Amino acid sequence: MEGEPQVEVQRLPAEGFDCVVVGAGPAGLAAAGHLAKAGACVAVFESRPRPENVFGSYPVVLNPRGLGSLDRLDSALVKRAADVGAEVQELHIVPDNRTVAQVKTFGTGIMRDQVAQILLDAAEARPEIQFFWEHKLKTVDIEARSCTFVLPSGANVVLSGVRRLVAADGNRSHVRSACVAQVPDFTVDADPWGFQLRFMNSRGRPGQTDVNPAYHYVLGDKGYICQQPDGVWSISLRVLPGLDEDFLTADEATDDRVRQLREYTEKYAGFAAAHLLDDEAYRGFYKCRAFDGLVVKCSCLNPAGWICLIGDAAHAVQPATGEGINSGLEDAAILGAAVREHPEDPFAAFDAQQRANAHALNVLALQARDKVVSSQRQKVSNVMVTIGLGIAKKLNIIEGTQQDFMLGELAQTIGTKSYAELVDMEARQTRWLRPVANGITKAFRVSKESPLDQVKQLAEGEQASEGTAESKVMGG
Repeated sequence: MEGEPQVEVQRLPAEGFDCVVVGAGPAGLAAAGHLAKAGACVAVFESRPRPENVFGSYPVVLNPRGLGSLDRLDSALVKRAADVGAEVQELHIVPDNRTVAQVKTFGTGIMRDQVAQILLDAAEARPEIQFFWEHKLKTVDIEARSCTFVLPSGANVVLSGVRRLVAADGNRSHVRSACVAQVPDFTVDADPWGFQLRFMNSRGRPGQTDVNPAYHYVLGDKGYICQQPDGVWSISLRVLPGLDEDFLTADEATDDRVRQLREYTEKYAGFAAAHLLDDEAYRGFYKCRAFDGLVVKCSCLNPAGWICLIGDAAHAVQPATGEGINSGLEDAAILGAAVREHPEDPFAAFDAQQRANAHALNVLALQARDKVVSSQRQKVSNVMVTIGLGIAKKLNIIEGTQQDFMLGELAQTIGTKSYAELVDMEARQTRWLRPVANGITKAFRVSKESPLDQVKQLAEGEQASEGTAESKVMGG
């Protein structure tokens, strides 16, 4: 229209690229590496500038699945991850200051962006890969096979004639949203985590040896504790907006809130309060922005045929699964194999192999979410099931649990199982155990109301109040 500023439009033909990758996180960078290794010319588009601060992200564990996927790309990457990361030897389940399970683990503790940096350095060494930083995806035209990106200047870059596109743009994927809007019969279930996470960071009390940096600690449904590769301890706490008390949700560190936060930590993570945290760490909690995410399930992984969804864009989980980065790295490795073995339609081959696993991963993610925002009845039942499986393992009734095959000793000695196999195994192992545990909690009248129920009731109450107010305005 007359008077409106004209937006600069730049044209970028896609003929020189066999594949376009949207998103330069670990999954996208690994995919670019595997595609280039298979002989493809790859363009990687990322909305952010080239990353520099690898400790501005969050800690993850590369388990045997993720490490094996890195090894398939280049064994040197596994060595580099081990050099910059830290060995994780055990996972302790510690609800309410009581250790109910200890799992021997095989993994590398590392920052998420350290993994990305390792993969980026390797990708930049490959002439087949070209990067386009600060290109924010604006639109995808499925029928025209084109993408429009926005530069910091406001100019638009139109990439036309895209042969194949790999969407690795995270749990709120713009590519996935475009497919939902434009591809018939493609559907997505995207459920909120149901909680948020906030962090405290500390180097620990000087000289403390009581908390082992080679162990990671799950605080039941309250949070997670581990040491980062730089020696800083990360204490993450679950937050329920609208339900939790002010000292967990507020942004300002008053003396009273810090006191309550300290008492809360002593109640649910006494070892951290005693040996890791000081007043500065507690006050730092209020400078940390709470974040949340989605649990995602897609009806297929190759919508429109020329687009492939991987990582969080395909099957976002929540942190309690421990599989977010590992599943994304596995996707990249399987995609690379599909390109080599099925060059005529690699995305269809990828979907055929990974769709069932992506759906099973969604089951695992929802189970993990229920443990974090569970009712008291679910919580007690889950503890009983965990203890029961541990006894069954000691008596050689079962070979191992899900955790044993995900990051435990059996994942190292026997090998990782697919997510579909893990879900089937857990269903068989708890076929009788879980109903018994549920029956006991019901008999003792343990409360079955969960935080998710309370959040839903709160939201419905707010909607009802808004409706009543609107009716009064219209009627007045």
